[in-house]
Amino acid sequence: MATTTATITLASSDLLTDALSFSTTAELTKAGSSTGVDQAIGLSRKTLTYGSSGVIDTEVLLRSDDFEDDKANKVYIKNTSATPAEFFTIYLTGDRATEVHGNADEGLTEIGRLYAGDWAFLPWSANSGTKETFTVTIANTWASGDTFEFDGVTVVAADSTLNNIAAQIDAAQYPNWVTSVSSAVVTFVSRYSRADLEIDTSEAVSTTAGDGTGAVATTVEGTRSKSDLYIKPSVHTGMTLEYMVFHE
Repeated sequence: MATTTATITLASSDLLTDALSFSTTAELTKAGSSTGVDQAIGLSRKTLTYGSSGVIDTEVLLRSDDFEDDKANKVYIKNTSATPAEFFTIYLTGDRATEVHGNADEGLTEIGRLYAGDWAFLPWSANSGTKETFTVTIANTWASGDTFEFDGVTVVAADSTLNNIAAQIDAAQYPNWVTSVSSAVVTFVSRYSRADLEIDTSEAVSTTAGDGTGAVATTVEGTRSKSDLYIKPSVHTGMTLEYMVFHE
């Protein structure tokens, strides 16, 4: 069993009437257990830099989908800047969260700011949402050269056999989806929990010379993760965040 100890010390000679000096220690254990947390993402750094006239984006630091739900995870975050006015704002997704880039007040809850040299040690349950799932059924008459387009990927049919075309669609690599195939039906599952509008034939487009179709049917409506961690720097110039995750 791994043993990991976290200690915080607070000390001041002039903040209060009496001197402040105390320290507390905790061993990091798994949820509802005395067994020590035995996994970690090693100490890492992330530098964010933007063009001087560009929008400062809110970016994902940690996705709940990459961890188990409802566990006793802990996250260490530090702003390594030496400039007092520079800060990172830390956000958490919520029940009404939407896809957010550069607009931190929509669907994100602000936890707080870390100014130069500040750090935080947070409990993090990593509650993920539901991954959107839909199927595409290849049917009717297709021909060699017909196409299927989705998620920035175009698949060109090598022949007219429906199962072969479905296998081609499955074999393609999609940026935001993973696939599986059964006969002429391809199942798409989003890589991350998401609450997009339902995928339909305007997004998964089949173009055929004959009456070939790629009917789209949603089987699972996606929901957004409730505890993804986002960060946003206060300036365009490079700012660096140091972080580490202790998890189950």
